[in-house]
Amino acid sequence: MARLTLLEANRTITARARAIFRYADVSIAVISPRSFEVVVSGEVERPGTLQVLATQRLHEVILTTGGITPRGSARHVLVARDGRSTEIDLLLFELKGDITQNPFVQEGMRINVPPRVAPVTLTGAVRRPGEYELGPGGSLRELLELTGGVTVAGAGSDARLTRVGADGRKETTSLDLRTVSAAADVPLRAGDTLYVPPLTSIQDVVEVRGAFNGSVESGKTQTQGKPTIVQRFELARGERVRDVVVKAGGVAAFADLRLAFVDRSDAGPAQRIPVDLHRLLVEKDETQNIPIQNGDVVVLPVFEDKVYVVGEVKTPGAQDFRPDLTPREYLAAAGGPSARAKVKAATVTFRNGRTYAMAEAPPLEPGAVMTVPEVAVKWWQDYVTIATLVASLVTAYTGIFVLFNGPLTNGNK
Repeated sequence: MARLTLLEANRTITARARAIFRYADVSIAVISPRSFEVVVSGEVERPGTLQVLATQRLHEVILTTGGITPRGSARHVLVARDGRSTEIDLLLFELKGDITQNPFVQEGMRINVPPRVAPVTLTGAVRRPGEYELGPGGSLRELLELTGGVTVAGAGSDARLTRVGADGRKETTSLDLRTVSAAADVPLRAGDTLYVPPLTSIQDVVEVRGAFNGSVESGKTQTQGKPTIVQRFELARGERVRDVVVKAGGVAAFADLRLAFVDRSDAGPAQRIPVDLHRLLVEKDETQNIPIQNGDVVVLPVFEDKVYVVGEVKTPGAQDFRPDLTPREYLAAAGGPSARAKVKAATVTFRNGRTYAMAEAPPLEPGAVMTVPEVAVKWWQDYVTIATLVASLVTAYTGIFVLFNGPLTNGNK
């Protein structure tokens, strides 16, 4: 069973047991993970040999030493074992959640945090301004993707890259970050500084995201398998939601008009303002045609085409929406109820937040959630279990009674 995961070991043991006992049901669990020593050296607060558990990962172990010092490199951590060395980018794990850059520790592992090389500086209207080491590629595109890129209020088309030349002089070059791509990337050097000016000093803008038709200049993305866009437009004084929708090429056929919203983060706290585009564009309700401000983000979600069946069913999850199916047919599509399902208490919750008993629910809509709760007592299973336990206690007490020729007492007769 060596080198198997807990799930793999469980399946292997179950398969072998069923070859002997037809109805065997085996389960295993880890009571105490294995412990061993690893060596952490270099630019950490408390280098040395640590006793660690096999369930711990690299990032956690380094935090146990007090973390990386200000002089240390988070992007080039060296992990050596069995004569092989691997370079780990912990910053990629911290900012993007890339679990491949945070492996489990292993016995005999040696971890070394080298000194940090001269960083690249990001300033101005970027999501995470600060100093960053260059990654393996050393490219501007890679660094912007790692740090979140330009803010909504940033003028990426007017960015400036300052670099110290061989003669010690600083040279500044204008960059249009909208054109930075895999084919037109910009290699960076240690010591470079990128400045992105704020749009407030140039032009008011609004950003649109989601299920709009877009134009040839629109940034294309995918949401739930549907083509969506991300694009910024110059904002004229007095423009409202309808004007922005027209600029974005109109709404796509798969747009969920009723769930649109505007994200606003001006001088006050961030706000999310719901906008019912169905009422605005179809019913001509002008109350939904709210004014747009500089820096607003207009979001139009993709129409949800799934019905979710959760709880005590055999295969919980999303089911393709079909207008001809009843709630019980969706229940059957999810594999049917489990042994402990209480089908009579099943409920259906619609996107507007209303909840109905399954038997009384109106025809289902996309985005509806059907919940099948667990029965409190399954009489023939639970009562048999209770009776078995009571019988075991009676048998045990009877055995003690016979063994000692009478009931147990605290004193001697």
